[in-house]
Amino acid sequence: MMQIQTCELVGEAPVGWPRLRLVKGLDARDRDSARLQARAALRSCLALELGCAEAELEISNLRNQPPRLRLHGQRLDELHCSISHAPGLALLAWHRGGAVGVDIQAVDEGMPRAELEAVARLFLPPKVVEMLSDTAEGALFFEEFAGAWAQQEAQLKCAGLGLVEWSAELQARLTGMSCASLSLAQSHAAAVAWWPAADEEALA
Repeated sequence: MMQIQTCELVGEAPVGWPRLRLVKGLDARDRDSARLQARAALRSCLALELGCAEAELEISNLRNQPPRLRLHGQRLDELHCSISHAPGLALLAWHRGGAVGVDIQAVDEGMPRAELEAVARLFLPPKVVEMLSDTAEGALFFEEFAGAWAQQEAQLKCAGLGLVEWSAELQARLTGMSCASLSLAQSHAAAVAWWPAADEEALA
């Protein structure tokens, strides 16, 4: 049975952070079915926020594209959304005025540490790579890697990018973006990234 729960950031939540929901009980065997269930959950959440009937709200379902919204056939470009999946789970986010990205990762202790460190050197910021290399052996390393990977994926989604190797150009592209980890069970790590809305930037 599908359940929708609120999510909290790790640490103090800044002004204007995105709205988040964790969806449990999705079809873990059929990815296409899970995608449709997650969008149904997002439609239910947004209909409450917008004060409309769920049937009046359309949500696009294109792979590798963030959800796009239409209300009464009109595009809602000011409301940005993101969805991330793990088996049986989905993480939803929506944000007014600026792009948003979310990612959820299962903590996988079955991968050799050396392989994950090699992946980190290719795709993660040097400071994160150094932090991971200093992490003691054991479960903590895999939790830290999953958390760092979730943050990177969330930022890439927010920037409208696919998976790319770390570079000075990528660092510049992500400068000014907010990113935070989410409080989930130890079996999963998750993060949200967002661009501040124009009025928030003016107040900063």
